[in-house]
Amino acid sequence: MPVNQVVLLTEIGSEAGQLCWQIQAALFFFLLSAVTVCDIRTREIPDCLQFGIAALSLLCFSPENLAGILGAVPYLMTALLFHDGIGGGDVKLVASTGLVLGLPASLGASLLGLSGFIIYGIIRSILKHFTGRRGRSAYPAGPFLSAGAAAVYFMKYGGIFI
Repeated sequence: MPVNQVVLLTEIGSEAGQLCWQIQAALFFFLLSAVTVCDIRTREIPDCLQFGIAALSLLCFSPENLAGILGAVPYLMTALLFHDGIGGGDVKLVASTGLVLGLPASLGASLLGLSGFIIYGIIRSILKHFTGRRGRSAYPAGPFLSAGAAAVYFMKYGGIFI
C-alpha cells in the first residue's frame, strides 16, 4: 500500500474516532443531566438511564474500562451495611459511569462527586440549625455523582486526567 493511502486511512480513522468520542460525550452528558433531574424530583434514578450510560461504553469500547465497574464496590458495601444510607440507584450509577470512565477515572469521579455532596450536606445542616428546623433530611447523591463523572470525563478525554 502506498504511503499516501496509509496516511489517508490513519486520518480517516482519527476523524471517525473523534466523532465517536463526540457522540459519546454528548450522550453521556445528556444522560447524566437526566439522572440529575430524576433524582432531584423523585429521589430515584431510573434503570433505563443507568442502562443507557452503561451502553455508551460500547460506543468507544476500551477493554481496560471494564474494570471501572469495580468503582461501585465501596458503594455496594455501604448500601449493604447501612440500609438508610446510599441507595441502589447510586450504586448502579457509579457502576455504569465506571464502564465509560475506567477504574482510575471512576474513583476520581467518586471522590469529586462525594466531596461536593459532603460540602452540600454540611452547608444544608448549618442552615437548618440557624433556621431552627429539626429532623434528618435525605439528600439525593445522584446529581453530585453525575457532576463528578461529567467533570472527570471532560478531564480524562480533554487530556488532563490519566
